[in-house]
Amino acid sequence: MKGLKGKRVLITGASSGIGAGMAKVLAREGCHLVLHYNTNAKGIQDTFAEVQALGAKADVLQCDFRQLDELSDFLEQAWSVFDGLDGLVNNAGIVTKSTSINDPFGKQFADTLTVNLQAPYQLSTAFAQACIAAEKPGAIVNNTSIHGQATCEWFSAYAASKAGLDAITKAQAVEWGRYGIRVNGLAPGVVPVERTEAILLKPDMEKKWCDRMPAGRYGTTEEMGEATAYLLSDATLWMTGSILTIDGGLIARGNYPLR
Repeated sequence: MKGLKGKRVLITGASSGIGAGMAKVLAREGCHLVLHYNTNAKGIQDTFAEVQALGAKADVLQCDFRQLDELSDFLEQAWSVFDGLDGLVNNAGIVTKSTSINDPFGKQFADTLTVNLQAPYQLSTAFAQACIAAEKPGAIVNNTSIHGQATCEWFSAYAASKAGLDAITKAQAVEWGRYGIRVNGLAPGVVPVERTEAILLKPDMEKKWCDRMPAGRYGTTEEMGEATAYLLSDATLWMTGSILTIDGGLIARGNYPLR
């Protein structure tokens, strides 16, 4: 990808799944990586070993994004690893499945918004402030979801957080464009990861999902990594405030009966 070699990028939630896929692709592109995790110590060590094997310079930082008062210090630590950052990938998040009736006082709802929306908002703001102070451009990629555009039962908290992240992506792109800071979103569709592949790869479940996708298959974590690399690269210098949907055509097809 154009202009990625040597770029310093912080990836949150890099211990598994899409975050690990992003790390591997960016390592191949020659980026220097700061890899964040919260509780999955084994997973982050696996990711760290893989990106090092690909020749990337990398470091690991831990932070619980529910502790919002720690985020400024966390970003400052990440900034200091390679004496600055060129990119921030807000990938960390939690998937909450609960109906409103099951969460009448909104405890799970609030928890989901803290991690999926408030934390990226604060991290992006701290990153932008650091870029502005250093008089350097920067690029932010927010990992949103197709649930921000169309959702289903049990996902009110998750969908609200991702729709909010889509909105923040656009607003912050407008606010920071004058400083050379680009903000874009990546909205993945159904991508099997460690916590979901046991169910998604069952033949009947795979058929149920993939029959509804014009592409006829699930996405992969590497494809999400390639899309992230594109959004961070110089190929998208004139792209900001956009949400790149990669879902095999699932949203485009809609919920029509199969014909």
